[in-house]
Order: sequence, then C-alpha cells, then structure tokens
Amino acid sequence: MDRAENKKSLLVASLVWIFRILVGATFLVSGWSKSIDPWGFIYKIEEYFSVWGLVLPREITLAFAMLLSVSEFVAGMLVATGAMRRVSVWLAAAFMCFMLPLTAYIAVADPVSDCGCFGDFIVLSNYATLGKNIVLSAMIIYLLTCNDRVAGIFTLSVQWLAVAGAIAYSTALAFIGYRYQPLVDFRPYPVGSVLSASVDLSDIGEDSYIYPNTEDSYIYTKDGVEKSFGIDDLPDSTWTFVSAEIADVSEPAETLTVYDEDGFDVTDEVLDGVGDMLILVVSDPGIRYLTKSRLANELYEHLTVNDSGRMVAFVAAEGDALQSWRQLALPEYPVYSVEDTSLKELVRGDAALVWLHDGTISWKRNLASVRFDALRSNRSDGGKLIGSEDYSDGSTFHLWLTLSFIAWLILVYVLKFPDKILCRLIRHSAKNS
Repeated sequence: MDRAENKKSLLVASLVWIFRILVGATFLVSGWSKSIDPWGFIYKIEEYFSVWGLVLPREITLAFAMLLSVSEFVAGMLVATGAMRRVSVWLAAAFMCFMLPLTAYIAVADPVSDCGCFGDFIVLSNYATLGKNIVLSAMIIYLLTCNDRVAGIFTLSVQWLAVAGAIAYSTALAFIGYRYQPLVDFRPYPVGSVLSASVDLSDIGEDSYIYPNTEDSYIYTKDGVEKSFGIDDLPDSTWTFVSAEIADVSEPAETLTVYDEDGFDVTDEVLDGVGDMLILVVSDPGIRYLTKSRLANELYEHLTVNDSGRMVAFVAAEGDALQSWRQLALPEYPVYSVEDTSLKELVRGDAALVWLHDGTISWKRNLASVRFDALRSNRSDGGKLIGSEDYSDGSTFHLWLTLSFIAWLILVYVLKFPDKILCRLIRHSAKNS
C-alpha cells in the first residue's frame, strides 16, 4: 500500500513540475516578449480596440499594456518555480479565463491576423493560439487541484524576493523599450540592416549574389573548374570571373515607399544610400507631436551647424493632412509621406529617430529620450546626437540584465538554506527548553 502511494505521489509530483514548467515558460515568454516591445503591444491593443469601435487615450492603453506584460511575466515566474503555490495558479487561471474566450472569438471571427500573444518574437495563427490556450487551460486545471501538494524551490520567507526581482526585471525591459527602443529587435529593420531603395551591384557584376554574415568570396573558372577566392588571394588574368559572394551587405529590408507632397514616389531619390542621414519618423502626427516639434527643429539646426549629415522626416500623413502637419510643425527639413504600418515597423514610438550611414541603420532612438540640454551645450558633437546613451547594442545590455535577474533568483534560492537551518535551530531550542 505504501509503495502504491509513493508511486502515486511521485506521479503527481512529476506531472505538477512538468505542467509548472510548461505553463510557467509560456507565460514567461509571453510576458517577456510584450515587455521587450511595449510599443508593439500598444499597437496590438489599439488594433483590437479599433475593431470593436473603441478609442481610448494612449495613456490608458500604455498603463494597461505595462500592467498586463509585467503581471504575465511575474505569473510565469511564480508558476515555473512553484512559488506562492495557490496564488500563482489562480493568477494564471484568471489570465486564461480572459484569454481563452478572446482567442476563441479571434479564431472564429478573424478580426486581426494574430493575437499578438508573443509579439513579433513568435507569430502564431489564430487557431494555433486557440489550441495553445486550450492545452494551457487543461494543465492549469490540474495544477489548481494538485499544485499545493508539491513544494516549490523557494521557501515562504524569501519567495517575495523572487517576485520583486521579476517585477524589477520586466518593468526595466518595458521602460527601456518604451522610452528608448526595444533591447531586442524582431522587426524587419534591425540595426545593421540596409534601408535603401536599391543596392548597386554594378561594381561586382550583374550575376553576383548576396550572402549576409559570411566572408567575401569571388568565384572564378579556369579549364572548366570553378574555384572560390578571397579578396586577398585573387587569381591571375588566366582565370575568368563568374560571380561574387559579398559579406555584410544585407539584402535590403522591406523597402519603404516614400512619397512627396504631390504623391509621387521619390524613394530612389530619398533613400539613395549615400552619406549620413537622420530620419525623423512621425507615426502619430497628432497634437502629441507638436510638443516635440521645436526639439526636432533643433536637431536639424545641430546637423546643419556641424555639417554632420542631412535630415528628413517620414510622416504617416498625406495630402491635406500632410500640409496641415507642415503648417503646425514648421519643419525646415524635407518632409515625406510614408505608410503608417511601415513606419511602426521601422522604429517604435510616435516620434522617433533613425540614423543611416551609407544606407545602413546605425541606431534608432525615441525622440522623447534625447537629452536636448546636452545637445544645446555641445554643438561640436557632430553626428553623435546621443553619445553614451546610444542603445544600438541593446542585445548586450539585455543579456546583462537577464543574467542579473537569473543571478538574483539563484541568490534567493540559496537564501533558503540558512532559513532552514535557522528554523531547525529554533525548533531544537524549543524542544530543549
């Protein structure tokens, strides 16, 4: 009998931990992907609202997006580690009570292309999302009945420290993603990609190929034999050039279509891939931007004074709307019209900056995060508009932040051992007394 009970207990514990890890990991990834790109989550929420005919202030949408992403991440951490065994599972169940009917509606009605559960990190079809949520709900139901039978990895006295770490980590990701740019970019235009109308391959031959992230190599033939050579060991004139494989020349990202005020396509002219260019991206040309228009004009003045490059504006407006925006913003730099979705894929924020060097994206930044006081005090800064605050290497900072969070959880886990020792000493002392 004892043996059978032990087997049953072992099976329950195994299932609990398997379901904890699966459910917790799903919530963690979902919360992380929303926190890393809060603007993308805001856009998705606003897409839902537009389908339902609702228009809410951006501030409310932002607060909801931040709260949901952080709560989802914390819930995932709690479930995965077995912390707060009752609260964590009921929190996950509350999420599914909302998400399961929503994804069922989306699968049937198809009002949006995807639910945005994992942001741009993982894009699932509506029916795949529904299936995922059904499976998660089944596992959560099991955990509701059995989760409190299996201890977690943290003791009761220190598990709040794990919660505090999860809140701090996800909040930091969301703040940086909203204030600056996402630390990890899953969109079509990451830093390092080519943003130009075309890539001129005339210098390397018509039949050349482009292979990113490889070393340059050149294909030659002689006596029916083809051979690849590096740039430093090209063959003599007895060999015939065939083609080239050029490194670090990425295929152009999804090319933006740029229009002038008359509606003519001027993409080739604007995105010529020559020199340095600062692009002011205004995806929300409403009254909110006008508070930043003077600062944008100062940026143009800064570039002009220092001969650091040219500046243009891409605005999500056309025709009369574009003319009205020009009259209110009073830009001294060229202004062009670009489709709204393309601008939101290029850079996050209702007003943001993109720096191009020879057609390649060097960095991206939310306009609101630029320190204009430093800009005004140092007119010799050239193209380094944001200096040490450049988050172009966001992936490194994200790795450091993530490792710090993991180290914190390990520390919290280690703290349970002196806690257990202290409890034993207290019990031993009580017995002796």
